[in-house]
Amino acid sequence: MMRLTALVVLALCLAGRAQACGDAICHTYGDEPRFDDSDRPPNAVVLGRATWTVMHTTAAYLKPGDLTPLEIQSFKTLVTTMPRLYPGKGKELIAKIFADETIQKDLEAVKTGEDCQLWIWKVHNALSAVVHPSRTPFPESLGLHVSQFRVANPESGDTQYDLSGASDVQKKMITKAVKARWVIAGGLENHPWTKRDMLNLPPDRTMLGRAFWTYMHTLSVYLPHTLEDGDIESFKGLFDVIHNIYACPVCKHHFGLFYNDPVLKKEHDTIETKHEAIMYLWKIHNIVTADGIFRKEWPNRKLFPHSKHFNVSQFHIPAPDADKKQMRTEACPNGGPTTTTCLGANKHFEVIADVESRWQIEGGIDQPLVDKAPAPCPAPVKGQKILKMDMYIMGKCPWCGKAMERIADTIKCDYTCKHHGQDLTARLNFEVHMVGLNNGTWAHPWLRAIHGPSELVGERLGLCARQHYSKEYKYVKFIQCMDQNVSTIPIRAPECAEKNGMDLDLLVACANTEGEQLVATSYGFASWMGIDITPTFVLNDKKKVLGLPDNFTDIVCEQLATTSVALAEVGAESGAGGGRVGKGSSLEDLMVTGVVVAFATLMVAGLAAVAMRLRGRKEGGEEKKSLLDHRL
Repeated sequence: MMRLTALVVLALCLAGRAQACGDAICHTYGDEPRFDDSDRPPNAVVLGRATWTVMHTTAAYLKPGDLTPLEIQSFKTLVTTMPRLYPGKGKELIAKIFADETIQKDLEAVKTGEDCQLWIWKVHNALSAVVHPSRTPFPESLGLHVSQFRVANPESGDTQYDLSGASDVQKKMITKAVKARWVIAGGLENHPWTKRDMLNLPPDRTMLGRAFWTYMHTLSVYLPHTLEDGDIESFKGLFDVIHNIYACPVCKHHFGLFYNDPVLKKEHDTIETKHEAIMYLWKIHNIVTADGIFRKEWPNRKLFPHSKHFNVSQFHIPAPDADKKQMRTEACPNGGPTTTTCLGANKHFEVIADVESRWQIEGGIDQPLVDKAPAPCPAPVKGQKILKMDMYIMGKCPWCGKAMERIADTIKCDYTCKHHGQDLTARLNFEVHMVGLNNGTWAHPWLRAIHGPSELVGERLGLCARQHYSKEYKYVKFIQCMDQNVSTIPIRAPECAEKNGMDLDLLVACANTEGEQLVATSYGFASWMGIDITPTFVLNDKKKVLGLPDNFTDIVCEQLATTSVALAEVGAESGAGGGRVGKGSSLEDLMVTGVVVAFATLMVAGLAAVAMRLRGRKEGGEEKKSLLDHRL
């Protein structure tokens, strides 16, 4: 009875905290999706790579020699968005660098295109000096020491590299190295790369465009709901200037047309809230896409979000009757229904939800995006194939329960199946992840399970079982038992714990202490992996399976036969315990590491937004709780 009381108390404690979500159908499941070939929300590494691509490329393509006052001011407006709008821990770090007296003096002294290149180079090295203190500053040929790029610290005695005192020879060496890294000979318009995911290639037009949209969308979705003075001005300022300095000439011309369009100009000038910023950027991005579709440059692209089936004519600018046809960023007046030029209130919230789901990770950008249990099985032997199977569920999702019931007996360390009459075996690397909302940060979660507070209790208990009873996948049986009647979760926990030889006191104690962090970690990871429907399976980090089709075993066996690799091929890190280990990245990749903790708390959205995020979706007679429609 005391144990049951403890569960009820745990449920009551959770009832007052709630809210937030994540999406993006993913096509690749590597540890660090590139900004230019992934549909997943960017992590800190990906955003850092996009940020430096935008900043360096913009500076590198500025004309040689003296810039006009407008170009100088445009450059300053662009770079100062970093300390003002950058999300997470990166904002604190870059703001400290920007506040340095020498950095400020160097920025004020900018007069030429070369000055801009040198200033961005110095700021990037200053950031790297903090994040990677053992790295040699770029370019290595100069023989500079990392201490020369640390922000002023009187106690250390370090002397910061002084751009004003650098010799002409040094400056030429630096700008030559910068241009070699960021400028394509002949121009980024003329030399598209076929392998855009390769590091250290100068960006072509597509790479720069995707970096720019990654930077802009990510900044917008992480804006606080309660804005600080200057936030909106900084965001709007970008669109006041980008048509003056953007590196792609054709795109630069288009940005100028958009900036002078009367409807867009009015919408730009009246931006006052986070949601208005998100909608304005969404519209501008769709206008760019619509232009490419109209010119037959991108015949196969669709306007975002694809599910809304917008028409190109709603975003085609300029046109003689553009102000009549153009989709507006505000909802239809007086709560009216959706038309060709405005979105009804629900559709309006859905678009914001789609954008946030595509670009925002639950719990923030600066979290350790690893969600794994202690190793459940002995290490595989050399030559033994490994089958990775990740299952994404919600604690009280009925279809997740049915799926768990069907697969539970097959979740063993040695997985076996038949493929074209041949018996196949592999060491199974199976993980369960929870999907839900976090309006707080990873360090300070504000969690909401889609099916209510009792689901969150069940998820805490399930992940605690995963944490303490991972051996031979014992926890799977506990979750299966709880899922036999999802409406009673978590009341069946005592029965399920006893049935599977688990200590309920241990599980409850874990749920009350570690549980919230375990769930926050799982929510963040699922969001980053682009999971919006449960149940979802991902096989060998390649094959995504929605629901549990009748031929699921055949699909798994096909992946085992075609994409599973043996231990000797993947290295010692691919143990049977699962999980993912982040990869190192070069200097140009990083703004901040992916393991620092975010401190900026996301505020609770309005009631209408919350209602939208909690709306279920049914497809084909099956309940599929879609987080894509629930975000705000």
